[in-house]
Amino acid sequence: MQAVILCGGLGTRLKKLYKNTPKALIKFNNIPNINLIINNLFKQGFSKVLLLTSFKHQLILNTVKKNKFYKKIKIIKDKSYFGTGGAIVGAKNFLDKNFLVILGDLFISFDYKKFFLQSSRKNYKSNIVIHPNSHPFDSDTVSYDTNNKVINFYLKNKSKFKPNNAIAGIFFMNKGIIKSKYSKKKLDIVNDLLLKNKKNHVYKTVDFLKDYGTLDRILFIRKQLKNNKVNNYQKKKIAVFFDRDGVINKEVGVINKLNQFKILKNSIKAIKLLNSNNIPCFLVSNQAALSRKKINYKLFFKIHSNLEKFLSINKAYLDDYAYCPNFGEKKYNRIDFPYFSNYRKPNPGMLKTFKKKYNLNLKKSFFIGDRDIDMLAGKNAGCRTFLVKSPKQKDYKLKIKPNFFANNSLDAVNKILKKI
Repeated sequence: MQAVILCGGLGTRLKKLYKNTPKALIKFNNIPNINLIINNLFKQGFSKVLLLTSFKHQLILNTVKKNKFYKKIKIIKDKSYFGTGGAIVGAKNFLDKNFLVILGDLFISFDYKKFFLQSSRKNYKSNIVIHPNSHPFDSDTVSYDTNNKVINFYLKNKSKFKPNNAIAGIFFMNKGIIKSKYSKKKLDIVNDLLLKNKKNHVYKTVDFLKDYGTLDRILFIRKQLKNNKVNNYQKKKIAVFFDRDGVINKEVGVINKLNQFKILKNSIKAIKLLNSNNIPCFLVSNQAALSRKKINYKLFFKIHSNLEKFLSINKAYLDDYAYCPNFGEKKYNRIDFPYFSNYRKPNPGMLKTFKKKYNLNLKKSFFIGDRDIDMLAGKNAGCRTFLVKSPKQKDYKLKIKPNFFANNSLDAVNKILKKI
């Protein structure tokens, strides 16, 4: 397995503090980040690492020479092309048929091997690691379908609304997507390589991947390391699941007008609190109004998009979504919306799907809901449950008791943080 690390970032936004230091050499726990990435790659079984440099090439070379894996590393400074895409094109003769690309200004705890082998087995031309983040507006993001195939790219600083599926900076690529000639010398990995490829796929993760292009982000990573809050990708993660109506937004019954969807301020604070503690959080909601034709998909999608947009504006995010629109024998699905599920609560299927996808520890996780079926779904999945105050409690019929009570989702999250 081969990995390519791009080390050419100038670090324009960090010049005041790191004027003569390439971003890849910024230290965490007193170790240059480039060495952290290299060490993890070889630990996971990669046999080849290719470093593509530009800014301060000699300084990077001198640093990597001290790495115990130095003899297995090839370092190239190519001047024929520029930019993230240009570096890859310039190194074409040194690339294997399939290879990983990793941006050198990422702090990473991630299963590279699993990602590479899964992408290779599926014969993907490209597979893009994505995740939600607190700054999607200055990130390239994507929308994708139920087969994890990219539908659209939303470029940084160009879209008023964009789904918060940010391109994280780790890619699986097949050498075949690189053309023999390009009309320009400066090439971007997204604009000039991936956008031209018609068969892009995505790999969504909740692992710890943080770009540190600003001082605030560097300080955040160092704080997480100091407080031991960087999730180890090998360990099962504690998560928090939210019902939607009555928990994240105001309960009004069936929402058949967009202006009826009112997001609760305490829920935004709750989600931000989980984000800041690196605790994955998910939305798990029945939405039978779709199959019962009480609302149409256009309105449903606007509601979902409004939630995502409002969270993004407030620098918060849910890690993933699951909606079950089925009701009895009535089924509903769409290939262009990846968040639909066939497991209607109280069936725990939506939670168990996330468990498998993201390596979650359901026994140590929590479900926050406002109905009896939420409590039963949580119990059936093995989670601990919080029942929040809601008008729906007058319809509480199932003989299932919550583990805990809370005034609202923020109260629940504050109590959760004291328990873990």
